Amino acid sequence: MNFPIRESTDSALRIIKDGHEYVLPSEWSLSDAGSYDFNNKIEDRAFSHGGDVVGDGMVKGHTIKVKFSMYGTDEFTHDEMLNRAYRCFAQTDYKLYCGRSDRCFNVAGISKITHDYVNGFKQRWSNITVRLLLADPFRYQGQESLVVYDFPAEVYQAEMVLHNLGSVDTPIRFKFTPKSKMASIIVWHEETKKQFKLADALLIAPAFTVINAKEGTVWRNDFNSINTFNGQFLQAVPGKNTLYYTGAAGKIEIIYTNRWFI
Repeated sequence: MNFPIRESTDSALRIIKDGHEYVLPSEWSLSDAGSYDFNNKIEDRAFSHGGDVVGDGMVKGHTIKVKFSMYGTDEFTHDEMLNRAYRCFAQTDYKLYCGRSDRCFNVAGISKITHDYVNGFKQRWSNITVRLLLADPFRYQGQESLVVYDFPAEVYQAEMVLHNLGSVDTPIRFKFTPKSKMASIIVWHEETKKQFKLADALLIAPAFTVINAKEGTVWRNDFNSINTFNGQFLQAVPGKNTLYYTGAAGKIEIIYTNRWFI
């Protein structure tokens, strides 16, 4: 899909879907990053003044707006360009890069398009507002971060450190690959005082286990092994995160994605 030729800059608005990149015309820009609603509210206290905050404090999904003008030398060119633009935005589950090449929004789908013609241009010039749905409400780093630790022998509370560069906590994905066998695993997170345990007698090389905090899943290769898991799925808080591993020899891969409010 080819849009009008434009100068390539870091500020270009880009849509990336399934490895395909759509560079949008220079007139298009993000006009509204949306508002953030939290799952908190105040409940009145019984027999006393004031109230208590209840809720999990999680951020709800929201919408953002993209505005642009579309001008064509004739009505046919205008309509063709606009329909191609609509087709791009109407996709689902794509990444939208706005202004920064290292950060993106994860767009779940489109909510609304508002289209107005400019008077006096016989349907050759339009002002457009596109509202996009963010089921994942934050702005994300373009690439995942990976930290790898390789333990040649069994260890007790071996330190593992990662740095969350974002402003929001982010779910961690662990991949455990045993050197021989990892029948018992304990990971403790110092900053949150949370931990999980994995007791899996079948975690024998070349098998591996992936614990995914975002999805709330535990898989040994292609088999659901959630019954071997006990404890809490871990999140990396902004800044330094210190983890302690107790278990047998093997490789531990820690994967996470930095994310921000804007």
